[in-house]
Amino acid sequence: MARNRSKSEWRKPGRRQGYRVLAPERHLVVCEGEKTEPLYFEGMRDALKPEFRNRIHIVVKGTGLHTTDLLDYALRECRLSGGYDHVWLAYDRDDFDLQDFDSVVSECARNSDETTTYHPLWSNPCVEVWMLLHFGYTTAEMTSAEAIAKTDALFQKELRRRYKKNDMSLFADLSSRLANAEANANRLVKWHENQGALRPSQMNPCTQLNEITQTLREYIEV
Repeated sequence: MARNRSKSEWRKPGRRQGYRVLAPERHLVVCEGEKTEPLYFEGMRDALKPEFRNRIHIVVKGTGLHTTDLLDYALRECRLSGGYDHVWLAYDRDDFDLQDFDSVVSECARNSDETTTYHPLWSNPCVEVWMLLHFGYTTAEMTSAEAIAKTDALFQKELRRRYKKNDMSLFADLSSRLANAEANANRLVKWHENQGALRPSQMNPCTQLNEITQTLREYIEV
């Protein structure tokens, strides 16, 4: 049975120069998209606090692949690289097959073991839901085009600039609102569950991207 290791299991006993000593952790982030998601996660990697940069290693891959193909790619990367402690799969619902979209969750659990945990970071309908949750909470169902338009409108209003998918400063510009986004994402999952929606394809809007930020939060500058 797969077991997700708690943060306490990453740490070795003792302290060094006032900091907790961490066991080295290797994280692989495999993204469906080739622009927005990789740039966002690269920004998160670059925001690691200096004292943790030799202990937490984050590799980001943008693939252009979708759902089950994305998991197959991640499995190959693990075999070729010698393995990772955590593998995060970032992918959108968009117009892809509902069964494939939902199946990635169970396949991640099935392929996880004591050495590697696979995490499905799905967004429905798209990654822009995560961007929106930095600015506020909503349960209104939307298409990808509507999510992008709403994100652009909020960027213009709150950040005084347009939203661009190839923006290299996405994480840095949104990081001050990260706690708000995480709280809204958790609240949104509970709202869907209370409505009887249990599968990712039934939860629009919704995202699991908060799982990686909550896992690494204390190690990054926000």
